[in-house]
Amino acid sequence: MPSITKNVSRQEVVQAYVDINFGDLAGSSGVDVNAIELPPGAVLVGGAVVALTAFNSATSDVLDVGDSVSQNRYANDVNIHATGRTAITPTGYTHVAASRWLTVRWVGVGAVPSAGKVRLEAQYYVENRSHFTQG
Repeated sequence: MPSITKNVSRQEVVQAYVDINFGDLAGSSGVDVNAIELPPGAVLVGGAVVALTAFNSATSDVLDVGDSVSQNRYANDVNIHATGRTAITPTGYTHVAASRWLTVRWVGVGAVPSAGKVRLEAQYYVENRSHFTQG
């Protein structure tokens, strides 16, 4: 009869999030802003952009999620002009020290917003690292 053995090299998924207010992005339309710091070896397996309060620029507001290598690696032009949740797309990319920050790039068209709040959520594991063990 086959037996199942414990895999001691398993990795656990870590959840991280940050709330971003419209004022945090003021004056940065079209510029990457650091949002969540990841450890080297991190691989995203899920996450989302959650517009908790709609941004209210006169015409539109969108958000990209990426890193220093690719501004929109995980999400491109997520509408944050309305409330809602948009999943980010895991790519299998392994973050290294140079690309350890998840970044957001907000682009607002029209007047600068006077309201808006998004939550960036990220689920990831770190290759070759276990955060806890279960006996």
